[in-house]
Amino acid sequence: SRADYAFHIVVNDPPRAVAELPELVRAGYAGLKVFMVGPRFVEQTEQYLGLYRAAAKLGVVVAVHAEDRLLIERSTAALHLAGRTSVRYFPASRPVEAEVTAVRAALGHATDTGAPMYLVHLSSAAALEQVRRAKASSRTRVFGEMRPLYLHLTRERFDRADGALWVGQPPLREQADVDAAWRALADGTIDTVGTDHVPYTRARKLEPGLPFDKIPPGVSNLETMLPMLYSEGVRKDRLTIERLVDLLATTPARIAGLGSKGDIAPGKDADLVLLDPARTRPVRAAEMHSASDYDPYEGWEVTGWPRVVLLRGQVAYDGKIRASTRNGRFVPRSPLA
Repeated sequence: SRADYAFHIVVNDPPRAVAELPELVRAGYAGLKVFMVGPRFVEQTEQYLGLYRAAAKLGVVVAVHAEDRLLIERSTAALHLAGRTSVRYFPASRPVEAEVTAVRAALGHATDTGAPMYLVHLSSAAALEQVRRAKASSRTRVFGEMRPLYLHLTRERFDRADGALWVGQPPLREQADVDAAWRALADGTIDTVGTDHVPYTRARKLEPGLPFDKIPPGVSNLETMLPMLYSEGVRKDRLTIERLVDLLATTPARIAGLGSKGDIAPGKDADLVLLDPARTRPVRAAEMHSASDYDPYEGWEVTGWPRVVLLRGQVAYDGKIRASTRNGRFVPRSPLA
């Protein structure tokens, strides 16, 4: 790896995870990931609650993908029965109700068990409002994450012939949800922005004949996250530069238990990004380093591209990639303080 890295553990077998959790924490894996859309989550809910209680005792953050599987299956089946299988119907298959129902349940689980919960890629105004209220109550230790696409694009993308390029879970929403997402970033409802980067190729996403529920979910976001947030957020007075640093560096490092990261201070790793606040250039997939051959923001004029990146004080990028694949190190995660 050219960058330092850490891991979380995806849980499909809660009893086994409970048994192994103390050793995982000692080894530096103090983070879990749970998919409420998983095939066995509903019937294993009590076992997952046992896992959350174990996580609470050890200070392990539980990341949760919150969508209700039963509502999604019901919506998808109805659309298929009606012959509505093209990508334009993808948002209807994973409605806001599915996200809100799952977020409400997840917040209840966090309150009941005391587990620190990290809700990933929240997409709708209604879900964000639930997180806002939970934070105000002080009874739930919850963190909210935003996926970049939900700040910049709306569901109209799925009406295009190439709409499959933007398929991810949850789907893109309405403009009102985009506006709510920016407010949530500014007011602290959202704690971090995470790319959910999946570098599929155009050919893989646009494979002919795929119904909406068979299109591989995920979009490339990695290299554009910072300049898009600077350009659309800081330059348009939606965010302060200090808030941007909190969202992308300080708070993610704290939640993830990466004590040497996230701040500029004595004893910390000198991981720094120097961006150019004046240079504007268009997004071009051909100039990216990802395996993906398209970009969701192709052609957008964007300001704030990185000029220099330091990894532990050494130049990793200065217009060219300088770090070798041997430069990255595993960084153990510590329990949440």
